[in-house]
Amino acid sequence: MLIKGTDLLDKKVRHAQANEDHIELNGILLNKYDFSLCYLTFEEAVPADAGNEKSFEAVDRSVLDMQAATSGIGSQSTPLSGTGYPVATKTTIKETYYIPWHEIVSLDDDIVYQGNERQLQEPEECMESTLFKGWTLETIDGDKIGKIQDLILDTIAKKAVALEVTEGFWSKLMGEGNKYMPIAGEPNYAEEKWIVETELKDHLVNSKEEIQPIF
Repeated sequence: MLIKGTDLLDKKVRHAQANEDHIELNGILLNKYDFSLCYLTFEEAVPADAGNEKSFEAVDRSVLDMQAATSGIGSQSTPLSGTGYPVATKTTIKETYYIPWHEIVSLDDDIVYQGNERQLQEPEECMESTLFKGWTLETIDGDKIGKIQDLILDTIAKKAVALEVTEGFWSKLMGEGNKYMPIAGEPNYAEEKWIVETELKDHLVNSKEEIQPIF
């Protein structure tokens, strides 16, 4: 199945055995070298450090007034002015979790995954699928084909297979609407450009269903 990266990001995430969970997906990670799908990421609220969760609850003003009026008589159990009783607060922080792509079992209405193989550390070999949005797509001769709008993902092959292209002289020659080009060439990270061979201009198509792989 071919799907735009941003369309996949709009889906909810849940575990196969926890139907009540509908977590917001916030990232798709691709391998930097072959654009294969590595991980899906989501954020989840978890308790903060328990050792830093205590605060002080203010004492009722009438208690303090009574303490002052009686000059402290019978106030042994009453806190001093400006203090209060220590209470635990429910502080949470957000952690990002990385679900390996091989644990995804369904991409229908929700993204459903199984198992508990998720990690907290960002994988060094991966990058965000949205990294290339807004980059210039051009040929090695310097012809500007357009701007990259999105990546097209093949969920069966488990990799990014095409670029969605907007603006640009060459894309507009084919009429209105965004165009699609199979992934080829290589990204220039320093200049935020994606460079392809000149003949790749002939592989622009009007819909993602028309995308043909380049061998």
